Order: sequence, then C-alpha cells, then structure tokens
Amino acid sequence: MSISIIIPAYNEELLISSTIEAIRQHLIENFNDGEIIIINDGSTDHTQLAIETMIANNSTKISLKLLNNANNRGKGFSVRRGMLASSGNVCVFIDADLPFKLDVLQEMQTRIFNDFDIVIGDRNNPGSKLVYVHLIRKTAGRIYSSIVQLVISDGITDTQCGLKGFSAESAKCIFSKTRINGFGFDVEVLRIAQKHALSISKIPVEMINNRLDSRVHLIRDSILMFWNLVLIKANEWFGYYD
Repeated sequence: MSISIIIPAYNEELLISSTIEAIRQHLIENFNDGEIIIINDGSTDHTQLAIETMIANNSTKISLKLLNNANNRGKGFSVRRGMLASSGNVCVFIDADLPFKLDVLQEMQTRIFNDFDIVIGDRNNPGSKLVYVHLIRKTAGRIYSSIVQLVISDGITDTQCGLKGFSAESAKCIFSKTRINGFGFDVEVLRIAQKHALSISKIPVEMINNRLDSRVHLIRDSILMFWNLVLIKANEWFGYYD
C-alpha cells in the first residue's frame, strides 16, 4: 500500500525543511512507496523557497510535491486540497511542526489495511505520551471537547489532534464535502465520516515539542471554532454532507 503525507504549511521556513526530511527518511525506511504533499498556505516568509529547494535536491523514491495557495486560506482548505490531490492508498495529514513521533504511521497503515476507514491520533488515550500542556489551554480544550459532543458521537474526545489518516476512498468521500477552511475543519471531517458510517479507530500518540511558540490564539481561535460548530450543524441541516 502506498502512503501520502499531507502537510499544510504557513510561514514555516524555520521548520519545514527538517520536517520534510524526517518524514522522507521515515518513508524510505518503512514504506515501499510514498509521496509528501506540502501545501504552502500563502506564506509571507521563505517557506516556498525552502520547499522548492527540497524538491530540487530530492533524488529518492519518495515523491515531493508542492501546492501553493495564492492567499492564506486556512488549514482546512489546505488539507482538503492536499487530500484531493493525493494518490496513495493511505492518506495522512500531519502538522508542519511534526509534533508526533512517526512510528505511529505504520500502525495507522496497518489499521486501515485491516478495514478501518479512518485512524485518528488521540492525545487522551492512556497510552499517549504528551509534552507539558498549560493548565489554561488544557481546561479550554476540555470545555471545547464537551461542547463538541453535541456534534460528534461515539466518545471521540480529541477532535483536534493534528494527525489523522484515511483510506483513499474515505478521503475522497469526506474532503469532497468539507466546507470549513479554518481550525474547526477537524470536527467537520469526523461528522461527515459518521454520517457516512465510516469506521474510525483512535490511536495513542507520542508528542514531541518542535515548536517554541504556539500558533493557537486561545480566545480568538476558540470563538472561531465555536462558530464553526454552528456552521457544521447548519451545513448538515442543509444536506451538504449527504
């Protein structure tokens, strides 16, 4: 089975080259075939140049592809674009700062091979190993998770983990229907999956801290994510996810 790794990137010039290299080496050592698709989401730094340099110097069997958004469109838009452009039997998106150890990719592929449609990282799993999370952020996450249960069923308590894998068929089914462009797209993805009775497996993750600063603005992004929940319910009511 071939694997596609989708990486949305916005102003990631400091990390994107090391992220691509780490994933490329992991795929070379552990998979027969693969591609890495990086979506440059209208970056204003040298992210595009860093990616183009990696592509120009790539002589391995792992394909590197760059998709450029003309403007900053959001993580949801970028992941959607990458997923719909992917060619692997297994399609995984991961955050550009590579916050998780990559050994989990083999288990994700195995579970999808064994007939799960979707495998999602679950930081609340007892087997997960996490870096320090500030109490305020942890509390906000728990509150959001409680509210998300009004939209998502089946005890999925960690919708925002930046590591999710899909079979090629489920990826095309889901991402051809998603409409949320921002951070709230994760909930939308899982809701569409549930509406289409796709099987979801939760997997423990081991986090690593590659980013010194947080890209999440707690108040602003929380408001936007709550608004996204309203949009998801409205989109469902209008039949956009059918």
